[in-house]
Amino acid sequence: MTLEDFRNYATIVAALVALLVFIVNVRSQARNRRIENLTRFNEVHQRLFAPHSYLTNNLIAIETGAMQRQPECPLAEAQFHLMLLEIERLAILANNKAVPRSTQVYMFGSYAPKIRELMTRQEGESMFWELARKYLDGISADVGHYEKLTKAERSQFWR
Repeated sequence: MTLEDFRNYATIVAALVALLVFIVNVRSQARNRRIENLTRFNEVHQRLFAPHSYLTNNLIAIETGAMQRQPECPLAEAQFHLMLLEIERLAILANNKAVPRSTQVYMFGSYAPKIRELMTRQEGESMFWELARKYLDGISADVGHYEKLTKAERSQFWR
């Protein structure tokens, strides 16, 4: 083996090592981005269920189907609109494919249809709430699909 042959083999090995490092780095960065996006989603989700938030204050009524808006109560209406702003943040993450749809359905699906029903006709038609409305409608539709799956098929939602 000549020095030239050795140099060529060393170049090939170095290129392969560099390629391997590149692939590992790309996968690591993609995983980190997924984790960061899930963290963002969880932060918004936690704000939706923070103490004294609209959802927390009305949790039992929402789950039992007895929830009704209180337009005469400015505090409750303000909390409802703040909740819609947080839902818009979820929608922005969803529209940018930051979080898998299955995760969104699993974590927020039971509330989306009920919240959507609480929106007034004016809110539903307002261009300023389009993002929240479309997100709630989309999650609500996906919940219908989710409910028809078997437990084994729903396991994808738990990742």
